[in-house]
Amino acid sequence: MTIRWGLIGTGDIAHKRVAAAIKDDPRSELVAVCRRSEQELNRFADQHGVPHRFTDAEQLIASPEVDAVYIATPVDCHCPQTIAAANAGKHVLVEKPMAIDPEQCQRMITACENAGVTLGVAYYRRFYPAVERIKQLIESGALGHVLSIACVTGNPNRFPADDWRVVLARGGGGPLMDIGSHRLDLFLYLMGNVQSVQSSRVDSPDYEAEQVATLLVQFTSGVHGVLQCYFGTVNAPDRLEVIGTNGRVTIEELNGDELMLFTADGVTRESHPPAENLHAPLIEDFTLSLEENREPQVSGFRGKQTNDIIEMAYANADDSESAAGIRV
Repeated sequence: MTIRWGLIGTGDIAHKRVAAAIKDDPRSELVAVCRRSEQELNRFADQHGVPHRFTDAEQLIASPEVDAVYIATPVDCHCPQTIAAANAGKHVLVEKPMAIDPEQCQRMITACENAGVTLGVAYYRRFYPAVERIKQLIESGALGHVLSIACVTGNPNRFPADDWRVVLARGGGGPLMDIGSHRLDLFLYLMGNVQSVQSSRVDSPDYEAEQVATLLVQFTSGVHGVLQCYFGTVNAPDRLEVIGTNGRVTIEELNGDELMLFTADGVTRESHPPAENLHAPLIEDFTLSLEENREPQVSGFRGKQTNDIIEMAYANADDSESAAGIRV
């Protein structure tokens, strides 16, 4: 079984990881690519050896040479492009966050269900061996009664006001949408369903979106979660920590390989390196899901859960600001 992929969008993540992950997957072939700039399109396609080239996403979606599409466009494009692909009978793997809001996510899910095609979302950090090790420690009881999970992360880029990541109509928000969404997906993966969210944010003086967001998440299990995310921070951390009554486990650099386990017996350092191409396990799971006729690990339903939390967080921050009569 070979899945013939079309890639919509050739930005940084597509160039660095997605194209190579598709090409290296034994069940996949990258046969088509789309970018509006013909010059950039040809440069990307030549570099990656892609035969079919389109400057219009609808033409790629309609191509009989394509079985599945990877959507790597700005967030506001995810919903219409996913629905168009579903209507054309194509499977869809869409970049995170899944869409601007949960209503768009549901429209995407419904369109793919009605068309009988598979929908996945690119939350690839679930596949990190270090994250799997944390899940095993939680489920085995090695940490005792789990009390909390916490992440802090930042992106050092100083985005201009017209960058889609900080234009609300295009990206849906700032660091909470862009990098916080990855960590919220891990919250769900490791701790289960969320009951409530409290949040605060600080808006940027330079663009529409927030520059800082802080969330306090209450899980239905009683566990607390804390997420802090930033844009424009030099040497920002990327920390994940779970604390229980019998120990804690920490990853100081989420994309790294070192995990530290703290218990009454002392400190244990473990090495769990991620795949060389961080997207490779994501592509592998998606193509396997098609072969095995099952949902991918990060389904449309899972992707929407993260958007649900983000919407609750923004709504809570708005309510808090209205009650206080201020906007920071």
